[in-house]
Amino acid sequence: LNLDSIGCTANVMFIDRDKKKIYVANAGDSRCTMGKAGKAVEMSIDHKPESQIEIDRIEKAGSTITDGRVDGNLNLTRSLGDLKYKQREHLKPEEQAITANPDTYCFDLTDDIDFIIMGCDGIWEQKSNEEMVEYVYEHLEKKEELSKIVSSLLLDTIAPSVAETQGIGCDNMTCVLVKFNK
Repeated sequence: LNLDSIGCTANVMFIDRDKKKIYVANAGDSRCTMGKAGKAVEMSIDHKPESQIEIDRIEKAGSTITDGRVDGNLNLTRSLGDLKYKQREHLKPEEQAITANPDTYCFDLTDDIDFIIMGCDGIWEQKSNEEMVEYVYEHLEKKEELSKIVSSLLLDTIAPSVAETQGIGCDNMTCVLVKFNK
């Protein structure tokens, strides 16, 4: 087993009720989105090889993007692990082709926040932020339990057949749904 080729993304959230702030850090293509007053609010941005900031860092580090993948392999640009992309000794960690450095965001904790949904890229392959938030609102209106909403989402997202979907809906899926009580 080649451990230098194994990695994962990270998307974390900290709610500071005293300061009335929500902090989010993201490294990779996991995502966090808020349902606020009936609308979707993007809380993190995927790190993909289509972003000019990411492209510039990757090329400066001596790597290339081939078919939308870093060095023809990874389709994300930040991760924990994936050490074979972090071996250039003359570069700082944040300058490597793949870096673990997260982007961080801060949001006000307001009374009109209904929920936050977080998940790895597998749950976002088929739904935009807006579609995902709409999905959760529809199920909350039916007074469904959060665990049932997440379970339904995962079952709706998973592919019935790899051949039929050409791999969409076959990625790993992790989802956390946080509902704010009013």
